[in-house]
Amino acid sequence: MPTFNTDTSRHHPPADDELPRRLALLRELGLDQQRPIAALDALADRLADALSERTGQPTFRGIVNIVTHDQFFAGLSKPRAGGQSTSHAPASAAERIMALTEGWCVYTMARRKAFPLNNVLDYPRSAGNGAMHRLGVKTYLGAPMIHPRTGVSLGTVCGVGTETTLWRREDVELIKEFAKEGIELIEQLPTS
Repeated sequence: MPTFNTDTSRHHPPADDELPRRLALLRELGLDQQRPIAALDALADRLADALSERTGQPTFRGIVNIVTHDQFFAGLSKPRAGGQSTSHAPASAAERIMALTEGWCVYTMARRKAFPLNNVLDYPRSAGNGAMHRLGVKTYLGAPMIHPRTGVSLGTVCGVGTETTLWRREDVELIKEFAKEGIELIEQLPTS
């Protein structure tokens, strides 16, 4: 099956054989409704700070992404300019939802391991990617959040930036630690 859809000018997302198990697990964890989660917003803020500090680029955004029939950013850092948060206003619902055909998180989940993209243009499936064009994303670093008891990938923790970045091994280890913390926070959430 070709991966590029000429009608939409986007690549098809990878097959998601885990979706039924993920949906059931999200119900069990109390995450079957798309809602921002303060603890995951705080994790995303800390990730944005860490990536900005490590790279010297002040505009990183951190994301904790739960993937179902679309992508929902249950954790999203505040916008940043010059290394400082620009607003304490909560992200709008529209800012927290992304189609499966956009971004790189669905590929990170399919890989089941960290995915560093120094320059998103180096990844052929970035053609027509709305996140790259609409949001000005030029670099991506993400890791899947794999539920330890079931082995199901719930989504990703990722950072996106507006300048290309030469990711190092320690950056990949850092994003994996944030993904592990994301799963730990999710497991501590009340289920009702």
